[in-house]
Amino acid sequence: MNTSEIVAKSVSILRSYYQNDIQPFIDAMHPDIYWYGPCEGQIIHTKETLEKAFMQEQNGLTFELYDLKSELLWKDKDSCEVVITFLVDTYYPDQKVIRCDQRVLLSWRQIWQKDAEGRKYQVPMIRTCFIANAIPMDLRDTIYPVHFTETPLAEKFSVNPSIKHVTFKGKDSSLLYLAENEIVFVRSIGHYTQIHCLHDNFESSEGITAIHNKYPELFVRVHKSYLLNPWLVKSMKRFEAAMVDGSRVPISTRKYMEIKKNISENV
Repeated sequence: MNTSEIVAKSVSILRSYYQNDIQPFIDAMHPDIYWYGPCEGQIIHTKETLEKAFMQEQNGLTFELYDLKSELLWKDKDSCEVVITFLVDTYYPDQKVIRCDQRVLLSWRQIWQKDAEGRKYQVPMIRTCFIANAIPMDLRDTIYPVHFTETPLAEKFSVNPSIKHVTFKGKDSSLLYLAENEIVFVRSIGHYTQIHCLHDNFESSEGITAIHNKYPELFVRVHKSYLLNPWLVKSMKRFEAAMVDGSRVPISTRKYMEIKKNISENV
């Protein structure tokens, strides 16, 4: 393996990725790739599944990278690992900016392919992609970051922590990261839920009860199949709420007066 070329290719793929051009990464994926994201539960297996998850992402985010460093960790005849460390600023459509100290580990492996004439040749492909966010370190710590709670983490990671975001498990193992003030209502549809936002709709694998238990301060349960964001209610009439985006959410007939009173008194 030409490891110097692989290190350079790793950096090039990463830079393209953060310019919202994921095609070089897709082209370099091993068919049996494992992708480990930095958040809980972010494990995606196979190129087909990972490509579908990426194609569903329409987040409107832009990025800037700083202090990028790359290093070859080890190599053997048919494989190697490259680690890349950098700072990344993520710019959200609501003008919020988050800075992360990020590390990406790429494991490469040679695989055999055939050209048009049937001749075999080897190509390096990414077998594993592991993404982690660095936790601020206290010099008193040696192995485990036992003093990190003494560090103001919000100051380390947030440039402008103005709007709170919430997370949901998307379909196909993706992760949804949505602004609270954009979510209008949540609707249960079969074995998944639809999260209706001001400018787009998303699908989550989490059940409506699980979402309500997860964010009871954000949503009001107005129907067995609906949660709504009370701050985005425009008006209410019997058994229905009109939302600011023009959508209408049914309200349980049995609990209508109780729900109406709850929303009017707390918003």
